[in-house]
Amino acid sequence: MAVRPATLARPAPLAGRRSTLRGVLEREGVFSWLMLGPGVLFLLAFVAYPFFYGIFLSLEDRRVASPGIFVGLANFATLAHDAVFWQVTRNTFVYVAITTVLKLTGGLGMALVMNQAFRGRNLARAFLLLPFIVPTALSTIAWMWILDPTFSVVNWLLAPASAPAATRSSATPPWPWDR
Repeated sequence: MAVRPATLARPAPLAGRRSTLRGVLEREGVFSWLMLGPGVLFLLAFVAYPFFYGIFLSLEDRRVASPGIFVGLANFATLAHDAVFWQVTRNTFVYVAITTVLKLTGGLGMALVMNQAFRGRNLARAFLLLPFIVPTALSTIAWMWILDPTFSVVNWLLAPASAPAATRSSATPPWPWDR
């Protein structure tokens, strides 16, 4: 006796019923592809295209601002016989191995130390997180200055074009120094 896979019952389409845009968008497959579309296009444009174009360029003998001549794998054959290439490859692998081990052991060591109870632990944790916090805070302050309604670089650049000056939205809270 053979066992057959179960089939899923699907509702029969109603006769004479036209599909509307809303009906099409409510289908899970269509909606999924609409949501995935921008991300897939971004990856294709900024990852896949440069990757395959780089492979194409590696198969050419090409100088800057001149058309290339297809040479196939000749560039790779030349590299295989180049002593400098092998030295650079060796240096890269040694560097990656050493830095990976040092970062792993250093990070694990700091995590173990910061997990211990000692006096000033919160201050030590703050100092460890400071390199991650400072760039964000500084870029926030820089953008506040760039978009400042009074002394703004943006207003200075827009003034010759007779563009309206950038002003702060009424929804934006006042700056502490405006009080």
